[in-house]
Amino acid sequence: MSITNKITVKRAEIAVAVILALCSIALMIKSAENRITWNAEENMGAGFLPFYLSLGMLICTILTIIKFVLKRSPQSKDDSPFIDAVAFKFIAVTIISLVVLVLAIGYLGIYFSLIFFLAFYLRYFSEKRISFITIFAITTPILTFLFFEWMLKIPLPQGVSEPLFYPVYDFMYGGFSFAVKMIFIILTVLLPTALVFLTSRFIK
Repeated sequence: MSITNKITVKRAEIAVAVILALCSIALMIKSAENRITWNAEENMGAGFLPFYLSLGMLICTILTIIKFVLKRSPQSKDDSPFIDAVAFKFIAVTIISLVVLVLAIGYLGIYFSLIFFLAFYLRYFSEKRISFITIFAITTPILTFLFFEWMLKIPLPQGVSEPLFYPVYDFMYGGFSFAVKMIFIILTVLLPTALVFLTSRFIK
């Protein structure tokens, strides 16, 4: 019997629910080491979003486990195979690429690691054009940076790439006007698209 036949829908549901519950608890404990409050004087604490997102995930997994124990969900009675061989291959690639992403974040930082992860993942799993994959892989980390570092003032791991962001921080917290900063954001977001368009048009 292959491994795909051993992994039934019933086993998969309870295994994933328990793993996610344990991960939620671990994330809540780790997030609680930082400030998880949010007020006008101190803004949002570094642990606020991770803590309450983990709490929400924990509640959902507990409900899933309860329904499984009480046999209230269709999945808790389903002994059919959870995935076929083809799907198992895609899941294995996804898990491995996510593990590599997490390890890379500790060295390269989240933004550059995310570029490589998105480029690989979209190239492997989708039939999108190279130009679309390039634009998406570069623009997404930029938007992530603007959202967390600029709007929420929550720094994310940057690893060895941290010195590259010093000029950006100087601009963000310098004496520039709001209009200049908005122009900078727009140009930063649109620049990858423009470069990819020019490259695909003039370089054959």
